[in-house]
Amino acid sequence: MNIDTQSALAAQAALASQPNGAGETSGVDKMRELLFGNQMQDYDKRFSILEDRFQQRMRDLESESSRSLSSLESTMKKQLESVAGQFREEKDLRAEADKELERSLREHTQALEKRLAQASDQLARQERDFTDRLGHEVQVLREEMRKRQDDARATTERMFAELSNVKTDRNLLAGLFVEIAKCLNQDVSPKGGNGERG
Repeated sequence: MNIDTQSALAAQAALASQPNGAGETSGVDKMRELLFGNQMQDYDKRFSILEDRFQQRMRDLESESSRSLSSLESTMKKQLESVAGQFREEKDLRAEADKELERSLREHTQALEKRLAQASDQLARQERDFTDRLGHEVQVLREEMRKRQDDARATTERMFAELSNVKTDRNLLAGLFVEIAKCLNQDVSPKGGNGERG
């Protein structure tokens, strides 16, 4: 720090002209002003410039932070909207798949019920047909048995009528018994499935 001689002398003269006591403080201020005035003004200017730069930098930082936050907010909002859209799309796809599965299950159930009904109807028809055929076969068999019994009875009665009219010997009587035995054997012989004699 350089202090010129004139400034020092002026400061000393100012102090000498001031009365003792109350004027000491103002004299010191004037002396300080004379000695350091230019440098203090330079410091004030520098501090003012630094303060302006600092405030400008703070404003720039605030503006940049605000832009960054706005950009981050916009990006997060877009990402959230994208995730929400994907979630809605997946939800719709799942709902559509559930509907398709339900429709397929309903169709399979209806088809199975229809096949069961058809099988039940077919079984009922076969049962009726079997019952009708069995009843018919039984009726034919009964008629055939009755016819054979009638034939055997008629044969026996004819033989007994012939025996009552004609004298027979042992050989003729034996032949008659053989014929009766044959008739009886034919009456109890097994029959075929179609109702004809075996």
